Amino acid sequence: MATLGYKDKRFALIEGETVLDGLLRNGIEIPNACRSGACRSCMMGASAGPVPERAQQGLREIEKRQGMFLACLCRPEGDLELRDVDDQATVGARIVEVAHLSDSVVRLRLQTEGPFEYEAGQYLALRREDGLTRSYSLASLPSEPTLELHVRRMPGGRMSTWAYDEARAGMAVSLRGPYGSCCYVGDSIEAPILMVAVGTGLAPLWGVLRQALAAGHTGPITLIQASAEPSGLYMRDELRELGEAHSQVRVRTCVLRGGGGDIEERAVDALAVDHIKSSGAAAAHLAYVCGDAAIVQSIRRGLFLAGMSAKRIYIDAFVTASLHATCA
Repeated sequence: MATLGYKDKRFALIEGETVLDGLLRNGIEIPNACRSGACRSCMMGASAGPVPERAQQGLREIEKRQGMFLACLCRPEGDLELRDVDDQATVGARIVEVAHLSDSVVRLRLQTEGPFEYEAGQYLALRREDGLTRSYSLASLPSEPTLELHVRRMPGGRMSTWAYDEARAGMAVSLRGPYGSCCYVGDSIEAPILMVAVGTGLAPLWGVLRQALAAGHTGPITLIQASAEPSGLYMRDELRELGEAHSQVRVRTCVLRGGGGDIEERAVDALAVDHIKSSGAAAAHLAYVCGDAAIVQSIRRGLFLAGMSAKRIYIDAFVTASLHATCA
């Protein structure tokens, strides 16, 4: 008979009982709705113990690797230690590099004081010594020795202003995470990929793109970098060099105003949708869309209406001054 450990409680399941039923029977309320695995509201994580394959049906590969499962479908075959989806350990870190990438974007590189396992494209919660916490996407690869964050200075933004104006190498911070599933899908190496980076939405895609190339992706990859004005575009030299080094990578840039030369003056949602429509292979595409929440949601809607499967559209929608949304 399997036993469950959850926070400070431990109890045995009745034969054939699901994790959800066992929790509720013992007075532990967790979100739940459909009881059939469709709504995902009862998703939990296992920090130890075997998770039955059926309990992970419909989850993304990154979620499976992180031990996520649906409590309403999980009938354990052995003892399980449970955790909430967002219950991650805190890891100490120090800033080892501060580099201004533009007049509004700063790159922070962090050295952790302990293990911090993640996948390219995920995000973390960054906490200052005074307790102020904000979420930022990871631009680094797991194989790299430091974590890389891109922070845009926002008017009145306490964390972003500090990062741009005051952060210095040697300062101590702490991290929680990782979170999110906007990561490279390695089982479709021939699929065409569209990546859309709005502002500092480039951060997670800088990681995802390089991860795809490192994994041997052979399909064409188009990255659209977008901003309101040309001054909002950054790392253009790095992107150009990456495109020159890999023949299947094409980089396009667009702005709402001030375009010219190789910078297209066009709304990014229209450009992304036209790219998918003109490809003639909407259903075969994978898409990764990151940045401002309203624009990201508009692009996702447009790509779906253009013929893409919702399950093949990965997003990281940034919400200002809060833990931004996980990828859908």
